[in-house]
Amino acid sequence: MENQNLNFRLSKTGVRVYLRPELHPFLKQTNILHPDFTRKAKELFGNNSGDSVRGLPKICSENSEDAQTWHHFSSLLSMSRLEKAEWLENFLSKSLKHNLDQTTIENLPAAEILFWRGKKMKPFYYPPPSLGCPEGKTEVDLTISLAHAVVFVEAKLGSEISERTTHCEGRNQIIRNIDVGTYYAWERQLDFYFVLVSSSSCNRSIDLLKKYINNPKNIAEKLPHRSDLSSRLERFGYNLGLASWDMLQ
Repeated sequence: MENQNLNFRLSKTGVRVYLRPELHPFLKQTNILHPDFTRKAKELFGNNSGDSVRGLPKICSENSEDAQTWHHFSSLLSMSRLEKAEWLENFLSKSLKHNLDQTTIENLPAAEILFWRGKKMKPFYYPPPSLGCPEGKTEVDLTISLAHAVVFVEAKLGSEISERTTHCEGRNQIIRNIDVGTYYAWERQLDFYFVLVSSSSCNRSIDLLKKYINNPKNIAEKLPHRSDLSSRLERFGYNLGLASWDMLQ
């Protein structure tokens, strides 16, 4: 049997980075030939990562959020319509903490599953022009596209959400997703949902999302440029969900 040490290299912080996706414990039994995956696998560690892992795919890191996302969700791409609908209904109802409405349930069999879209690959997700800040397009870890709605799924594994964007102080990652997602969805007369999938150790991220769920007015305070939010805030917490990786086992 191949020496395990030949399968990976250690980064300068001691993290295993596997040489190829098929050697990664969470990727080796998945479809790594899918276009969404091959595009993501082209993102490589650079010079500041140390000589040992430079040039290796970032998704091959043992603590890669992208690897976990692909491991848990990519099977949806090969499921039958019925299997996909059942899986998504279970995932969304548990994350949102309520039963789905009939329209959503009826649209689940035809759901389109999109990985890492919005920045380099269509559909593109732009911030609203009213933001007043030179923020670029947003890449969403997973988009569940329905006939009547769009669901953004943000994945966090061990690390907390970022507190700012490159050009916008105080604009955290959850708020950015909500701002960009509602702008994209509402321009197309679609409903918008957001789900955070995180490790139990991401206490700050979890507490922040719960704050927005329990009192959506906290979202409006972070998005003063969105005059269209006020009429929809009453039910907005209903559209925000929280899931754990353990829930997906």
